[in-house]
This record gives sequence, structure tokens and C-alpha cells, in this order.
Amino acid sequence: MTESKYSKYIVYEPPKLDKPFPRPKRLVEAREKGNYFDSTWMFALDNKVVGGSFYTNCVWLWKKHGAEPLDIEIAHTHDFDETLGFVGTVPGDPQALGGEMDLWLEDEKFTITKSCLIYVPRGMKHLPLTLKSIDYPIFFWTAGNGTDYTRSSGNEEV
Repeated sequence: MTESKYSKYIVYEPPKLDKPFPRPKRLVEAREKGNYFDSTWMFALDNKVVGGSFYTNCVWLWKKHGAEPLDIEIAHTHDFDETLGFVGTVPGDPQALGGEMDLWLEDEKFTITKSCLIYVPRGMKHLPLTLKSIDYPIFFWTAGNGTDYTRSSGNEEV
């Protein structure tokens, strides 16, 4: 079967990786204590997947284990604008997140309990993202107008 001229623009799964994502040390240690979350990486798009595209990443957050809040991401900045999206799956209430998380924009903390989109201008410090509970699956994605996901600050030990 001949490949379509435009089929390269349709992404059905995350890219195949040569090696697994490095796991931050703090998440490995939290998992060992029973504090972790189940997720499924659905899609990713960037200049390496489709030449010229901006970056986006999509993940299902299924369940949080353990009673302690869990910082699943640390504070950082980018040299590009970014959006974060959280969509809950509570039957009959699409605005409800079906969970609770804390998120920081610069020095302001926000508790997220509703489906939302968040705009993060380039250079704005954002996060950590702290999972407190997941009662229903949450669809989470990020997208930025950079062609690859990079950070200008906020790297951590793996």
C-alpha cells in the first residue's frame, strides 16, 4: 500500500524511544514509598516527529497511589509560550476535574479542581504540579510554540 501524501501529519501513538525516559530521583524514591500515579503516554509531536511542527504531549492520568501529595513536575521556565490542559471525565459533569492538584504560576499557587486550559507566557516560572487526588481519569496535555521541548531553567537529578 502506498503511503498517503499527508499521512505523516496524523500521529496515532507516542514516538518510539531508543531508551526509556529518565525518571527523576525524587519520583523513584516516592514510588518506593508507595506514592505514585498510573498514567499512559498517548501522543507526542515535535520537530523530530513531524518536521516543522510545534511541540505537544498528551497523557492520561489514571490513578494516584499513596496519601501524600506528589510533585509530578518541578518549577521551570521555557523560551517559548506553553499551554497546559486538564480535562476531567466525571460522567455528567465535564467541567469537574475529578481530582485535585496544585499548580504554581510564578509565586501564586492555584488549586485546580475543574477542567481548564492554562497559558504560560515564555519565561514565566510555572509549577511544581502537585497531584493530591485522582478520582476519575484526567486527560493532560502540554503544547508550546517551540519546535522541541526544552527548558531554560528547572532541570533535576535523574
